[in-house]
Amino acid sequence: MNKHRCLLPIVLPLFALLLGLVVSPVSAQKLDSMLNVYANNFPQEKIHVQFDKKIYAPGETIWFKAYIFSGADPSLYSKNFYAELSDASGAILQRKVYPVSESSTAGNFDLPKAVKSGHLHFRAYTTWMTNFDTAFYYEKDIRIFDKKLDSAGVTVTLVPRQIRLQFFPEGGDLIAGVEGMVAFKANDQFGYPFPAKGSVVDKTGKEVLTFASDHDGMGKFLVTLDKDDSLTAVWKDDAGVEHRTGLPIAKTRGAALRAIPGNQKVLFSVARAQDGGTEFQHLTIIAHMHQHLVYKAKINLEENFMSGGTIPTGQLPSGVLQLTVFSADMTPVAERVVFVNNHEFLFSPDLAVTVKGVNRRGKNTLAIDVPDTLKSNMSLAVTDATADGEFPGDDNIISRLLLTGELRGYIHNPAYYFSGTADSLTRQLDLVMMTHGWRRLKWEMLARGQVPVIKNPEQDYLSMKVQVLGVDASKISRDEFMNVIMSRKDSSTQMLQIPHLSGNNFGVTGLVFFDTVRAFYQFNVNRALSDQAAITFNTGLVRGPRTAKPLTTAFEGWTAEDSAYLRRNRYIAEEIARIKPIDDAKVKTLESVTVKGRVKTEAEKLDEKYASGLFAGGDAYTFDLINDPLAAAQLDIFTYLQGKVAGLQITPGNGPGGTPSLSWRGGRPQLYLNEMQVDAQQLQSTPVTDVAMVKVFRPGSGVGFGGGSGGTIAVYTKKGGDEKRSDPNFKGLSRALLIGYSMPKEFYVPNYLENSAQNEGGDLRTTLYWKPYVLTDKDNKHVNVDFFNNDITRKLRIVMEGFNEDGKLTHIEKIIQ
Repeated sequence: MNKHRCLLPIVLPLFALLLGLVVSPVSAQKLDSMLNVYANNFPQEKIHVQFDKKIYAPGETIWFKAYIFSGADPSLYSKNFYAELSDASGAILQRKVYPVSESSTAGNFDLPKAVKSGHLHFRAYTTWMTNFDTAFYYEKDIRIFDKKLDSAGVTVTLVPRQIRLQFFPEGGDLIAGVEGMVAFKANDQFGYPFPAKGSVVDKTGKEVLTFASDHDGMGKFLVTLDKDDSLTAVWKDDAGVEHRTGLPIAKTRGAALRAIPGNQKVLFSVARAQDGGTEFQHLTIIAHMHQHLVYKAKINLEENFMSGGTIPTGQLPSGVLQLTVFSADMTPVAERVVFVNNHEFLFSPDLAVTVKGVNRRGKNTLAIDVPDTLKSNMSLAVTDATADGEFPGDDNIISRLLLTGELRGYIHNPAYYFSGTADSLTRQLDLVMMTHGWRRLKWEMLARGQVPVIKNPEQDYLSMKVQVLGVDASKISRDEFMNVIMSRKDSSTQMLQIPHLSGNNFGVTGLVFFDTVRAFYQFNVNRALSDQAAITFNTGLVRGPRTAKPLTTAFEGWTAEDSAYLRRNRYIAEEIARIKPIDDAKVKTLESVTVKGRVKTEAEKLDEKYASGLFAGGDAYTFDLINDPLAAAQLDIFTYLQGKVAGLQITPGNGPGGTPSLSWRGGRPQLYLNEMQVDAQQLQSTPVTDVAMVKVFRPGSGVGFGGGSGGTIAVYTKKGGDEKRSDPNFKGLSRALLIGYSMPKEFYVPNYLENSAQNEGGDLRTTLYWKPYVLTDKDNKHVNVDFFNNDITRKLRIVMEGFNEDGKLTHIEKIIQ
């Protein structure tokens, strides 16, 4: 069984009594049951996005792949993904919506030709995430290099740093008379760390202790304060200016929580003020992960002011564990987050360079092998390594889904904490946990039995929600339904029947369509309803905000370390400007050239018109139903295909209209209608007279999810101009315009082995290859990737990320030079 899905038992330590702890029967407690309600009914999602590169120029395309998780597993909840691109003022420039499949989706943004700042902001979320704290949306500042804004040579903009020093008592508070740990963090206005050091003095100016950061501006020290003590930190910034920052004042009543993460365990201690109130003599400690309760114990401090215990963590997934201490009336009084790292979160595909070509337009071949039998879902980017820098704020899929997706605030160089297994990394990561907020849960709501208000429930892809306004609901027959013909821009059509739900509402879910479609409709029982009422259509997509947060903390300057990337991007921009007139002249010359070649077959013309991406071309059986006079006589597409493809077994269903079963070489073929995956029943209901072309790909062709191990059948409905019969007559039907998903764009990969006019121009691409879906399964563990270098690059960066169906992650980077 998947460890991630069975790993959250309540821990009942037998040794607790020896430490003054009494384990409580958790099933009878309100907080416990409410945690279970939250875990089962209100899962929290998080997103990681892989971009093709890190620096962009105006006019380029931002390619991205999004991965959606809930807890330690790929999320099976959300079906709609929203992405927004905004400028420095917060104005949203573009907004895209994409369907989610296999816990992921892919998309793109085309940048405008002019960008007014050095950054744009990318924000992403699902429909479900809009019901919760927006602090956990995916947010990223994207660097923009614009030669027009940088025309004075290689200059480094020096931005004055404003250093801030913050102190974080462990557990939340310092308690008078109790030794406490204080963590600190020093950083500038952009979140970049500052190596702070200084001394702590009392009210008289006497030095109490000295401190110095241990890693990335973070550190910690022990201190014991009395109720009247007032301590101040004295330190200097990088300009040598002295600063004085006060430490938090100790409370006379309360509880102090300390925790030490160890090997498959977390040690903790809880202490109260020795002269505190009775409400701190009987405490409760709870530990939970992903809203699942994993530990609960009663702490008796009636006779002793301190006690402690151990929480076993060996069976937990790696991630953030939250400890909360409650007073006798179940009010939270101390809180601490620790990171559990059991090093079980990786899977390791092999990425090998089998053909290397870093010369001008050289061919490269990558071989990807996944030894596991589980399905995997990955994305691959190849870029110019000298133009695409490494920046310390960058996440990867591991650090994002395990760390930064769970905490508030900026974390500097998060991927560093997963670069090895050294004890120093554990210690440094614990400093991150002590200096960053968490608080996804609001304990006061759980104590009152309250649950979040869900304004935007998740839906099954797009809906067609119809309201009939201005007519009494009693006049709408219970048997009423709407006939809707969806007409797409390519003239293809789809017939739907929209059932009457209740009152004035009709609706259906589970639709997938792109761009805009016209919906022609008519009521089946009372056709006059269209004229008697106002009819509104809604696809169920969430209306996003008109603006985003302004980039108040974005770093608009470039550091000295960035100068190499500046030079490279400036050189590429200058080369583009130099060769553009030459390429334009070639295009004008080629316009007068007549190219002769063989006449394309009707099947090839249909393939060019209908098929795209992986479905285009390829080794497939292609059937032209437009020019097949016998096709219209077939009952359905499966009857048409019977006996036409060697090895493909089609067994008719039981009774009239029964759904057939299909098999091919022991596998089950995947079915697609207009390149969207469907089931056999949906394909069977498509009239043969509406079908233009059928392509049947052999098992292992690489087409479809998992590589098409059981073969793939792709059916395409007719477009305008291909109909041999008259077009559908929409005359007299009411209509509405519906907005669907954003139209996906295909990444262009040149083939320099072909003699093509497209290959005559200069090639200065900085993204050489982008493949958002590298999919494997037990029958297709190997994937080959071919791509060509540009005219100038000699050093390539390869980045591959993804997950398998067990929720394990991978991040691989390689350099070719």
